[in-house]
Amino acid sequence: MIRAAFLLAMVVMLVAAARSFLPQETLLVGSGATLAFGFVLLAALQSGTLFSGLRMPRLTGYLVCGFLAGPSITNLVTERMLGDLKLVNGVAIGLIALSAGGELSFRRIRGRLLAILATGGGALIVAVVVISIAVLAVSPLLGFMGEMSWPQRAVVALTMGVVFSALSPTVTLALISETGAAGPISEMSLGIVVVGDLVIVVAFAAVNALASSTFGHEDAGGMSALLWHLFGSIGGGVLFALVLFVYLKLVNLRVPLFVFGMCFLCAEAGTRLNLDPLLVCLTAGLFLENLTDIQGDKLVHEIQPAAMPTFAVFFAVAGAGLHWDVFKLVAPVAVGLALVRAAALYGGGRLGMAASRVAPAERKWLHFALYSQSGVAIGLAVLLKDRFAGWGEPASACILGGVMVNEMVGPLLFKTALMRSGEAGMRAAQAVAH
Repeated sequence: MIRAAFLLAMVVMLVAAARSFLPQETLLVGSGATLAFGFVLLAALQSGTLFSGLRMPRLTGYLVCGFLAGPSITNLVTERMLGDLKLVNGVAIGLIALSAGGELSFRRIRGRLLAILATGGGALIVAVVVISIAVLAVSPLLGFMGEMSWPQRAVVALTMGVVFSALSPTVTLALISETGAAGPISEMSLGIVVVGDLVIVVAFAAVNALASSTFGHEDAGGMSALLWHLFGSIGGGVLFALVLFVYLKLVNLRVPLFVFGMCFLCAEAGTRLNLDPLLVCLTAGLFLENLTDIQGDKLVHEIQPAAMPTFAVFFAVAGAGLHWDVFKLVAPVAVGLALVRAAALYGGGRLGMAASRVAPAERKWLHFALYSQSGVAIGLAVLLKDRFAGWGEPASACILGGVMVNEMVGPLLFKTALMRSGEAGMRAAQAVAH
């Protein structure tokens, strides 16, 4: 732990010194992007080690490191550098999503499928309804909704409710991987958040079309574009899986490097074809694990050496993108909505678990997987800002403020649940047993 603190201090001092020689406007091909990537990787890994020594999630350490180094605080990583690192984000999301899909075996969770659907369905339905009502109730306090009619306020509240209910497969998988957890809670948690976020993306497509109609937007292609974004990404994932299947059968050499290259291709193609790397790679992982004789968990184990630095860069960049000046403006509403969201997810999840008769021992810990947020919520909030001039930007800022709270608190709660439930470290024990 002392060694990690010393190395972190050295990295920060070196980067601060190097930054003084860099021009403000750096290009992706220049030294700014290289410096940003190297600094984020090294500093985040050491921060994760520090937080692990304090019995906190490494992931929280990555987020805090990025936030402190980002434009809002020390500006060691500038806005331009964050833009340069967007490609790294796409690759990281793809690699994490492929691992999530590869870990989710419908054969293993067949007996728990009803519980997964009931728990996730109950949590999301209650969360969307309760958060939408809460936003509508405080709409007189939100300046951007002051001049809207009640139908328009209701649509905006519903849209924010859907986006703010998003879960986090990336955080869930990162913490399961970090703790080496295995068991019914880990499997059900992953199933709930993966299926839940697919439902949220579809629901967003619907409310986006409703909002466009309500506010008289002429963008008739909005719904078709979102449907292409969803189903085109799923089709791309099937194609990705087939390519990877053929490679593993015929070549099977340097698999981590090939997978990383495919994730890079998905990230590049996604920006040009309006495809989502998360959905593409998630679909690929699910396809390989459930519809071929490729064992997804073994594939995940092969690419595991790339997982830790990938998590570090992704979550540190996410932390750097959290703007303190924006959060201060919406802090009371954002924190309030985060608390409302947590209560709604807890209540809805408990109802679903009771209806599907989840075992009391699992019921005690399962709901902790619901509170984290990351990529999907952030991505949908950005879409909201881009598609609706006038109210999209402040609504997005409000959502991102709540996401900031959930990014910091949710991972800590879920790691605690995995540790206290006894599932942490069970993956290694099962491997020894087999």
